[in-house]
Amino acid sequence: MGFPDPSLGADTFSVRWRGSVVPRYSETYTFYTQSNDGVRLWVDGKLLIDNWTLHSTTENRGTVTLEAGRAYSLRMEFFDNKGLAIARLHWSSPSQRKQIIPTDRLRPTPP
Repeated sequence: MGFPDPSLGADTFSVRWRGSVVPRYSETYTFYTQSNDGVRLWVDGKLLIDNWTLHSTTENRGTVTLEAGRAYSLRMEFFDNKGLAIARLHWSSPSQRKQIIPTDRLRPTPP
């Protein structure tokens, strides 16, 4: 919440996060975004969520089948127009409750 960097203003900015996610189970996962302006989410190059609009805090979701232990590319883009900036990412599956993706399931994108 707020802005991502002091060098940016509190409004009218965009952010792109990249990395990979490694699921614990081989099953269908639901990814959820909460945002109060535009958001897009790709998993393994597949666009799961595309709500690139001005909106109040909204939850969007998309599903994809993943294999346990395999790293899948993850990219999330967000823009904030005015007001409070909210961008959250959660996931769930039949074997796990809805939660913020734990850091032990995320990998950075190599430079």
